Amino acid sequence: MKQTILIADDHPLFREALRYIVNSVLPDCLVHEATNYQEAKAQLDLHNYKLVFLDLNMPDANGLNDLALIKKLHPQIPIVVVSAHEEAEIISACLHYNASGYIIKSSSPSVIKAAIKTILQGNTYIPSSVSLDELKNPSESDDAVRKVSSLTPSQLRILIEVGKGKLNKQIAYDLDISEATVK
Repeated sequence: MKQTILIADDHPLFREALRYIVNSVLPDCLVHEATNYQEAKAQLDLHNYKLVFLDLNMPDANGLNDLALIKKLHPQIPIVVVSAHEEAEIISACLHYNASGYIIKSSSPSVIKAAIKTILQGNTYIPSSVSLDELKNPSESDDAVRKVSSLTPSQLRILIEVGKGKLNKQIAYDLDISEATVK
């Protein structure tokens, strides 16, 4: 059975480039694509993926909350965050949310290939531009990361909707739950 990979990114050129790189590392794999978070979530419910590449800045995305929710719903799937952000704090937060790696979009194809191989071997990939000391230093956001990581998938869905500025009544309607549950 062929391995299946998901690339979730809103930039067609980047998806195409990443598809090419993935196919050079795993020539017989099937690559599915999602152009937004909702498509990615739907794809994750339909297929058993060997690896998922997730851009946190898609138009309908909620950043780290989406990563946290995906990892809660699909803990067995390695998720690699792909982003233009190079800040150690963002990379550290993604790793705290159990991302299997973080690839900076400006990385060379050879670096991305090495990252894919590292992750498929069960290891975590961290960009060489970031030192382990930077990732280990506690930051003010670590407490928030721990709190969000401790939420259930249902609680995370509600948090995401609250973050969009929706009222409890709207959230209850959208998620088909009672307003009391939202509260």
